[in-house]
Order: sequence, then C-alpha cells, then structure tokens
Amino acid sequence: MPERHQSIDAQLRLLAPGKVSEDDKLVEYDALLVDRFLDILQDLHGPHLREFVQECYELSAEYENDRDEARLGELGSKLTSLPPGDSIVVASSFSHMLNLANLAEEVQIAHRRRIKLKRGDFADEASAPTESDIEETLKRLVSQLGKSREEVFDALKSQTVDLVFTAHPTQSVRRSLLQKHGRIRNCLRQLYAKDITADDKQELDEALQREIQAAFRTDEIRRTPPTPQDEMRAGLSYFHETIWKGVPKFLRRIDTALKQRLRLRESYITTLNVCQAYTLKRIRDPSFQVSPQPPLSKEFTDESQPAELVQLNEQSEYAPGLEDTLILTMKGIAAGMQNTG
Repeated sequence: MPERHQSIDAQLRLLAPGKVSEDDKLVEYDALLVDRFLDILQDLHGPHLREFVQECYELSAEYENDRDEARLGELGSKLTSLPPGDSIVVASSFSHMLNLANLAEEVQIAHRRRIKLKRGDFADEASAPTESDIEETLKRLVSQLGKSREEVFDALKSQTVDLVFTAHPTQSVRRSLLQKHGRIRNCLRQLYAKDITADDKQELDEALQREIQAAFRTDEIRRTPPTPQDEMRAGLSYFHETIWKGVPKFLRRIDTALKQRLRLRESYITTLNVCQAYTLKRIRDPSFQVSPQPPLSKEFTDESQPAELVQLNEQSEYAPGLEDTLILTMKGIAAGMQNTG
C-alpha cells in the first residue's frame, strides 16, 4: 500500500482536471474549506472520526487517479465496517464536503471573471468551469454568428422574466442552509482579496469556521411537513433574492456588457440626456466647446418620441470628456427612477 499523502491539498490536486489553467484557484479554495471542515469534525466527533473521513477521502482520490479496483474494495470495506451512528456522521460529512466543493467552484468562477477583465481578453470556453459570460456571448453573436448590434439589442429588449409556481417545489436545499452557504461564499471571496490585512484575515477565517460549523449542524432534510406559513416564507424569499436582487444585478451586467463590447447604451440614454450632460459639462467648464453628434436642436428634444438607441463608435461620437459626464447623468436618472413611487 503506498504511503498516504499528509496534505488534503495534495489529494485535491489529484482530482483536479487536466485543463486547469494558471489562474485557477479552485484547488486552493477547496483545500481551505476541507481543512477547516475536518478541524470542525474533529472538535465535534473526535480525532478518530476525522482520521476515518480523511482516509476515505484519500482512497477516493487515489481511485479517481489510477482506477485501481483494490482502492475501491478497500474503501467499500471501511464504509461497511462502520456502526450505524458513525455511518450517519460520515455520510453527512461527505455530503457537506461536496457542498463546500460547489461553493469553492462558484468563487473560482467569479475569480476567473475578474482575472479576464484585468487582462482584457477572453478565455476559451472549453477551459471555463461553466458556460461563457455575457460579454463573451455578445462577442460571439456579432463576430461568429454575424448578428448586427441592432439585432442583438432588439432581442434583449424583447426578453421577459416570468414567475412559475409549482404545486411541488423542486428546491431541495433548505432556505436556512442556502443562507449559510452564501455567507461561506462571501467569507472565502474576501479572504483572498489582495488588500486584506492580517487582522481582517483572522476575523474572516474565524467567521468562515463558524459558518461551516453552522451549516454542518443544520439538518439538510426537513423532518416535518412544511406549514402554509413556511411555504409562504419560502415563496417570498424567491422574490427577495431573485426579483429584488438577482434580476437588477443581471440587468446592470447586461448594460455594462452592451457598452463595453458592442458600444451600445441602454434605451433611456436619449438625445435629451446627452443635452443635459453637455449643459452640465459647460457649467463645470465654461471653456468646453464641442458640437455634439447628432446635433441637438430644441425641436428635436421637444418631440415626444420613444427613447432611441444611441450608438457610440470606437472614436466616440461625443467629444472626449462628455461621455463620462453622460454616464454620471445616466446614473442620476436611474437613481431618480428608483426613488419614485
């Protein structure tokens, strides 16, 4: 029998796919979460159970690496020898470790996106953990599928978001567990920030351990049937997380991608908004002189027509300095719209 690896990080690297790129921190994230969880498992159930779980984890990694049937047989023998009480703890431990692996992958996806934005390029879709992001999709629609910018914009404007309520919800993860997973994800992301101090890192690490322990001690299965009030709270949570948070965030990302990739603005950037930005710029800098394109006539701005799409070419139809003011004006309009009603 070969000597066991002492580091859980070494076992995770055996499981890492061959297409992992240099900017991939998935193994590092996963190793941290598993190490913290094994420490918690030892505190709750003793060193014997921690050692047993880690040995099973190592056997799984070795079997995944070399497909040796002897490893699989040894793993099966160890699991069948457990008493019923320990079997429940071990099964729950591996279920929790899989959840932590999923959280590590989600944080890695966000990290990869930030790296791509800093480099200013796009990674190949085959090397990404999931499908392409918004900017990559827009790029391929135009460059590979031959869609015009107007076609892409019109297709986006026609999209709708509908709610579907079923008699038997398919969400198998309890709401309290989802909230704990969200806090684990946030702690992990902040732990690897470049400007983090030693004190902040210590506090985040302690918070991470608390959330991992809280998630592990939360029963993944609801033992009693939900009451109508429970069902109502679960339904309202989807409104809060999806409608009030998720959809606006996604729309802001689409708007940013339209500006950066297709040089398109969203529909409420009209000639009137450009005139407002131009006036604001003149107030701040009386020496600023430019002839905005298209020309801004009073007759045109007084027309009660629907907002038209404003296109910005690579040289920008508006003089340098005006576009930034236009963006500020756009954000002010958006903030005003949110404060009405």
